[in-house]
Formats: sequence, C-alpha cells, structure tokens
Amino acid sequence: MGLDWGWAPWQLQLFGVLLAFYHVSEFTLAAVFMRQQLSWSSWLITKPYCLAMGTGLLEFWLESWLWPQLKQLTSISLLGLVLAVLGETIRKAGMVTAGRNFTHTIQSQKSPQHQLVTWGIYRFVRHPGYLGWFLWSVGTQVLLVNPFCAIGFAIVAWRFFKARLRYEEALLVNFFGLDYVDYRARTPTYIPFLP
Repeated sequence: MGLDWGWAPWQLQLFGVLLAFYHVSEFTLAAVFMRQQLSWSSWLITKPYCLAMGTGLLEFWLESWLWPQLKQLTSISLLGLVLAVLGETIRKAGMVTAGRNFTHTIQSQKSPQHQLVTWGIYRFVRHPGYLGWFLWSVGTQVLLVNPFCAIGFAIVAWRFFKARLRYEEALLVNFFGLDYVDYRARTPTYIPFLP
C-alpha cells in the first residue's frame, strides 16, 4: 500500500483541465450573453460544489492508497472523459443557442426580450444546460474511477434537477402557455427518469 505517483496520475490532470475549462467557459459565456448579471457568482463556484469536488478528490486519494488497481481501469476513466466532454459540449451548445435567453438563475418574471428557444440543440433536448451538467459532473467522477462519488453525484444532481424542473417549468408554462406545453410534450430532457 502506498502512493507513488511521481507527479499526478493522468486522470487527475484531466480532471483539473475539465474543471478549469468548465469554469472559465461558463464565466466567458456569461460575460458575452449575460453581461448585466455578470458577477463573481458567474464562475459557478459555491461551497456545496467545492465540498462535492473535494469529496471526489478525497475518494480518489483514499482508493489510490487502499486499492490502487481500481484507479488503473483505463476503460472506465476513458468512459468518464467521454461523458464529461459530451456533457460540456451539450451544455455549451445550449448556452450559445439560447444566447441572452440563457441565465444561471431562474427568471421568475418574463422580460420583454425573453423568447422560447426551440431551435438548435433545444430542438432535441429540452434543458441542454441541465443534461450537460448532469453528464459532466458524473463524468468527472467516472474519469477518476470514484464509484461512491459517481453514484452520489448522480443522485444529488438528479434530485436537484427534479425540483428545479418542477419549479422552472411551471414558470415557463406561465410565460409561454401552450407553446411551452407543446414543446415540453415533444422534447425530452434525457435526464434519467425526468421526462
């Protein structure tokens, strides 16, 4: 038993790259499309998020020490990388497609320029930002071959989006009426068990 990494395993290096790209690109797109709402919170770094990612690093370290062969499952790590990159791509496609209609916070009142986006990636996925984040967050833990955090991230993210979708979609029905009801009926979220 012991840690002899030299510098850092490739999974940790990619994990760092994924986190850096996610936060820099979120802030950059917020600066482009949500300039009036731009703040430090646009980096999307919160205490619960830091606790979750810290827990993922702790699991990686402990399992590397106690069960090093687990972290050598390259095919699992590569699957996680694919999930994370796919999630990042879906989320950013949603942000770019929605443009100024995309915000990091749910809008409780419809602004005059607010429109229902049903083209681009929204033609296929009802909430690409949510699906993308779900895949990205779980993918980061699969990349690290963290079985406990991968399951935990999936459960916590699913519960979060279940509550958020219920609230947000009630607002969207109020904003857009039957147009949103029709869009919701024909366009899935692809988040497991959330229609």
